[in-house]
Amino acid sequence: MSDKWEPCPRCGSNRVRSMGLAFFILMGLGTLGFGVLLLIIPFIGIPLMVIGAAFLILAPFSKNTLQCQDCKKSWKYPANKNAVHPG
Repeated sequence: MSDKWEPCPRCGSNRVRSMGLAFFILMGLGTLGFGVLLLIIPFIGIPLMVIGAAFLILAPFSKNTLQCQDCKKSWKYPANKNAVHPG
């Protein structure tokens, strides 16, 4: 996990993971690749390719994104812009 971390702003849980650039790139490439394989069924393959491309387009904007493993809330770090975080 990166040095950018804070507890969940919704439930206060410490079970938080980083959902950064690598996650979105891997999801995009995986979905895009699966869509290409399923082009023999166009009504499934084409939407999967579009979803994969969307993940790849959104990847640069996912920097500093955290997700709570308990309540599944996602947010940008830091949640409170006025908060002082160690590090």
